[in-house]
Amino acid sequence: MKMGNLDLLVLLLFSIFFFSTSHLTCAATTTNVSSTCPMDLNYVLRIPWNRTLCQNYRPPAQQDNSSTQNSPNNQQTCCFTVRSLFGVGLAQHLKETSQFHLSDLNTSVACLQDLQSKLSSLSLADNLVSYCLDPSEYVISPKVCAGIETYQGWVGQLGKSTALDSACRPDLTDLTACGACVAAGYKVQSTLVSIDGNQTRATDCFYFAVLYAAAFANQYGPESDGAVSCIFGLDLNSNVGSSGKTHSGLVIGLTGAGVAVVVMSSLLGLYFWYDKKRGRKKRPGFGFDDDEEQGSRPKLRPNAGSIWFKIQDLVKATDNFSQKNFIGRGGFGFVYKGTLADGTTVAIKRIIESDFQGNAEFCNEVEIISNLKHRNLVPLRGCCVIDEDDDNYDDKGSQRPTILEALKMLEGDIEVPSIPDRPMPLGHPSFYADGNTFSTSPALSGPKLCSGDMLR
Repeated sequence: MKMGNLDLLVLLLFSIFFFSTSHLTCAATTTNVSSTCPMDLNYVLRIPWNRTLCQNYRPPAQQDNSSTQNSPNNQQTCCFTVRSLFGVGLAQHLKETSQFHLSDLNTSVACLQDLQSKLSSLSLADNLVSYCLDPSEYVISPKVCAGIETYQGWVGQLGKSTALDSACRPDLTDLTACGACVAAGYKVQSTLVSIDGNQTRATDCFYFAVLYAAAFANQYGPESDGAVSCIFGLDLNSNVGSSGKTHSGLVIGLTGAGVAVVVMSSLLGLYFWYDKKRGRKKRPGFGFDDDEEQGSRPKLRPNAGSIWFKIQDLVKATDNFSQKNFIGRGGFGFVYKGTLADGTTVAIKRIIESDFQGNAEFCNEVEIISNLKHRNLVPLRGCCVIDEDDDNYDDKGSQRPTILEALKMLEGDIEVPSIPDRPMPLGHPSFYADGNTFSTSPALSGPKLCSGDMLR
């Protein structure tokens, strides 16, 4: 979520006020001290803070004429960065010892010297710390803010729970959460100033609120990216590149989503195309007998052993349903002997009348029959269904007369189809060989389903 101008101003003020000192410059400390720093400052080398903010800055004591001329903005930015880095260690020290500041001046000096050694190892100026930080300001004292020196003193003044405890608890890399934490910091600061009664200590009270938020309020601790970037206001390298990474991630995500949409659309298109094509093969009148799709070869059904034949193949197999190939009349139609293109001899029944309510029901029945397997059942090779409007076959359509045609036949307006008067018996020699009868002849094992012509 983007922050408004007011939130940005508040965050800027937060950064300006944090660890502000009454004097930017102080005399370099050269006194040898016997105290050691109780804080582990190795985090200075671990945290990915933006070191370029101090790389080109040289304090006056080490001004190099060949270097880039210092500007007030460079000085303020670098010194703020150094103070914020030291604040991370102070917050961790508060968390471990319950003390907001260091015990004495020598300890403060020792810690600042340790901080400088870490910065020098990063090829930064050797007098950054002595120029930007005053050791006396990090020594414990009841005169800093509302008499608070320890965590117990904080609880005594504000209680065990403050606005910081809830507002600064989540991941503060989220700008909305960070804005809420900053607002809570100013609220607690106002309360502390009211308790102290001295308005000149407002900055120190805010500084205490910052240390408490990082040490106790935030669940991820002082060294977390959220605490370092939001509470202490440090510019992180990860944050510098985060916009580019976010942009790259967004581009990759959108590209992936686009590819996924295209792939899914293609798959859906193929699915509907295949489903439509398959439906055409199952339902008459939708072009499943199209020459361009099937060519001159019979097409296998996807889930059955039967074959969809084209009417032209059956016409050729029976010599245009020649009477010489007529075997006899069976249920609902005439039976012809036929020879397929592969030389297989089959029996073809041409249905003239039946109880089927249209071609769809006929195809469903054939589908069922083609899946039945029993030694006493003649296997179905296939079928052919012809649409009434099929332009590829105009030999009296499906051979099933309409009501109007039947009336015209009765009135003598059109010729009544002749029925052969000498049907071949089922045991005709042409339908058995090698001792096989009609019921077991290889001629009875054969093709697929289509217009009313069933092959067995």
